[in-house]
Amino acid sequence: MHSPIPPKPASTTGPKILTFSGIAVLLLGIVALIVGITTMVSNLPLNIITAQGQPGSAALTALTMSEEFELSSAGGLSYDLWEVQQSPTGQFGLEPDTVSVIGPDGNSVAVEPTEVSGSSSVGGFKAQSFASFSAAKAGSYTIVITPGPGYSGPSTNFSGTEGLSADSPAPVDAVMTEGSDFRSFFTGLFTSVGGIIVGVFALLVGGGLTIGGIAWWINANGRRKRGFTAGV
Repeated sequence: MHSPIPPKPASTTGPKILTFSGIAVLLLGIVALIVGITTMVSNLPLNIITAQGQPGSAALTALTMSEEFELSSAGGLSYDLWEVQQSPTGQFGLEPDTVSVIGPDGNSVAVEPTEVSGSSSVGGFKAQSFASFSAAKAGSYTIVITPGPGYSGPSTNFSGTEGLSADSPAPVDAVMTEGSDFRSFFTGLFTSVGGIIVGVFALLVGGGLTIGGIAWWINANGRRKRGFTAGV
C-alpha cells in the first residue's frame, strides 16, 4: 500500500499581507491623530496672557487705555485686540467703537468686531477678543483705546491676585495679537476634527487587521508544522 500524501503546508503569505497591512493602517491612524490634535491645539487661543496678567508669548504688545501706541506693520496683515480683566469678577466692556486706528497716510482705519471670537483664562486673569483691524499698507499705525466713563480695568482697579507679590508689575488692560479670520479657523477646525475621526477609525481598522493577521499567521504556522510532521 502507498503511504497517504501529506497535506500541503499552509501558506503564510496571506497572514503576512494582512498583518503588515494592519500595521500600515495603524501608522496612518497615528499620523492622522497627531495632525488632528496638533491643528486643534494651534487653533486654541493659548498664551494670550500670563497668570500675572501680562502679555503672553502669543501677544505682540500690551496697550494702555487712552494712550497712543505706534505699531510698525509690514502691511497686508490684520490684528486682534483683546481686553484683559480679573477673573472671575472683572466684566468685559470694550467695543470696537472704543478703538481708533490711524494709518500711515493719516486716514482712519476701519475697526470691526473680530471674525472669530476668542477667550482665554489663566491664573487670576481672563482675556476676550473685541476688535480687529487690517493694516493694508506698510508703515506706522497709531492705536488708541478710549473706554467709556464706566470702564474699570485691571491696571486701574487691581485688588490683588493670589500668587502675585506686592512688587509685581500691574496687570495690563489690553493686548494685541496677530489677526484671525473665519476661513483659517474653519479650515483648522475641519482639519482637526477630520484628522481625529480618520485617526480613530484607522486605529480601530488597523488594530483589527493586525490582530486578525497575527492570529491567522500563528494558525498557519501550526498547520505547517503539523504538515511537516505528517510527511516524516
